[in-house]
Amino acid sequence: MEEKRTDNVKPRRTFDSAYGFSFSIAVGLALFIGGLVISLTLGEGTSIGLIFGIPLLFAGLVIPVFMMRDLFKTSEIQEPCPNCGTTIRTSDATLQLRCPSCQKVIDVREEKLFLAE
Repeated sequence: MEEKRTDNVKPRRTFDSAYGFSFSIAVGLALFIGGLVISLTLGEGTSIGLIFGIPLLFAGLVIPVFMMRDLFKTSEIQEPCPNCGTTIRTSDATLQLRCPSCQKVIDVREEKLFLAE
């Protein structure tokens, strides 16, 4: 007899916006602390603290902003309702909305409108 077996494959974790935010904050914090330590320990009598510490402090503040720049960007979606065809305007940050015409619940995924199930 043939045995039926289904393999439950776990989906891989992707580098989505939550992970990107956490990673950028961690990188910025590590750079800032590294620059602070170098500035305070090596910066007393030499210029090494100024040459390496101050740029690391600055990088710790600026790099997370560059890494998260996609999180600050939103685009506007203007598409017809999948149920009645009424034009709906919303942003891509919206997850779910109700059509003003037919009152159906609509999901917003990947900058497209889909009728909720």
